[in-house]
Amino acid sequence: MTSKFISKKLRKELSSGNKFSKPIIKVAITSITISMLVMLISISVVKGFQREIKNKVVNFSSHIQITDGGTNYTLETSPIKINQPFYPNIEKEEGIEHIQTFATKAGIIQSNADTVVYEDETKINRDIEGIVFKGINHDFNWENLNDKIIEGNYFSVTKDELSNEILISNFIAKRLKLKVNDKVRCYFFNGKKPIPRKFIVSGIFETGLEEFDNQFVFIDIKHTQKLNGWGVFSSLFLETRPRNNEIVISGNATGGNENYRYKFGDRAFSTFNKIKFCANKDTVIQMVVNDFSINTVTLDVEPISIADTAWLDIKVDSKDGNCIITDTEFEYESINDSVRQYIGKNGTITTTLSTTGGSMKYYVGGFELFISDFTTLNEKELTISRMSDPFLKVSKITDLQSEIFGWLNVLDMNAIIIIVLMIMVAIINIISLLLVLIVEKISMIGILKSFGAQNNMVRNIFIRLGTDILIKGILLGNAIAFVIIGLQSEFGFIKLPQDKYYLSKVPLGFEWNEFIIINAITVIIGLSILYFTSIFVARITPVKAIKFE
Repeated sequence: MTSKFISKKLRKELSSGNKFSKPIIKVAITSITISMLVMLISISVVKGFQREIKNKVVNFSSHIQITDGGTNYTLETSPIKINQPFYPNIEKEEGIEHIQTFATKAGIIQSNADTVVYEDETKINRDIEGIVFKGINHDFNWENLNDKIIEGNYFSVTKDELSNEILISNFIAKRLKLKVNDKVRCYFFNGKKPIPRKFIVSGIFETGLEEFDNQFVFIDIKHTQKLNGWGVFSSLFLETRPRNNEIVISGNATGGNENYRYKFGDRAFSTFNKIKFCANKDTVIQMVVNDFSINTVTLDVEPISIADTAWLDIKVDSKDGNCIITDTEFEYESINDSVRQYIGKNGTITTTLSTTGGSMKYYVGGFELFISDFTTLNEKELTISRMSDPFLKVSKITDLQSEIFGWLNVLDMNAIIIIVLMIMVAIINIISLLLVLIVEKISMIGILKSFGAQNNMVRNIFIRLGTDILIKGILLGNAIAFVIIGLQSEFGFIKLPQDKYYLSKVPLGFEWNEFIIINAITVIIGLSILYFTSIFVARITPVKAIKFE
């Protein structure tokens, strides 16, 4: 009972302190509070920054990409057949959220005309920007990019209809002075001559990542498939000049390597792309076309692309039941894009063209996969590699954007350094506090020992006092950190220059695991220091303590 009373009395006196010790206690609590605040905010900023940058990069490029396994040093993707065993069934795999197809094509985007007057001479200026057109398919998940669209809207991509809309970045919009709903002209190159295309700006996006904003725009994948020359596109038409009272049907093909072979009906493939017949009854002409490689040794040919088919439905209206003829050339009129009517001496011929739309739709530049848990990235890469063709290349985002993720990993070291420094500051303050209190109360310690107080009892008094100060500082630091994180998450009042940090405001992420670890480490180290510092009390003898001034 006496020892408990003495312990309680001494702790109360130490806690209240005098003019010398009381400020020291406040400074210690404040120092521990600031140290905890800095540690928690630092880890919160680092984790929040890493999370936001990872989300931006992943939402733009996906977690894992599957592309052609060959060497390709250009900005354009090589063709892969869309008919893969993993597409789209891989979404049924646990941990795989979504898979989508894409294709890229390098090109130039041109600004609208800008009239400038130079010394009474009017000139028309147009700026250009070299960019990469990323073609997206109907399976594209706009939710990953929707919150990055700052003006306008995204465009719709369907399986059959071609969209002429384009989504550009804010950087390009400012450089070329483009706005939503503006018509913009773009140019592509196929090795021979520039191919112009017109688009309408549907929206403007901004990710804050220069690597993407300065380089990419989004268009319908059908454009990139056709411009890259993947697959072949076939069509049929009736020539206006007949031969020996027979009409001539010609086949046409584009895309591929231009070494075409044509197949009419049940005939074999050949280089002949024309067929003649007497137009005295209705008929349907079917033509299959493909591009072939040439083996210069055996002269054998092998198909390269997926074949394409076209049909020409011919309706004959003959006045005398004979073949439709003309002395010179047929006069014709176009009913619509696919229907034409030819007028002869003894009747009319109506042709209707039908196609499969070309075999380019069976090719893509690659597949983008999104997973539910970033920590399983390496595991999912191995799983997808086993499921895909060995000639395809499976790449994870940390390899594709190694510079960005390498930089993010460096931030972990920065946070660790800050945490270690702050823990050291807190330790130094705890040691200083206890030593000051021990020195100040050394006479009292001597008196207590002279009356029979044990070393453990006196040491526990100082340890409990230090623990109270440590816990108060930790709780205050946590409380202030939680308030700052909550306010910043809600209102974002701490801003950042986006052009330098990729983000417009400081991201503060609440990470339970890291917070618990930091608090636990601080408590353990703090209590350990308190224990070892209190050993100094055991070295104090009553005689020397009572005489100490």
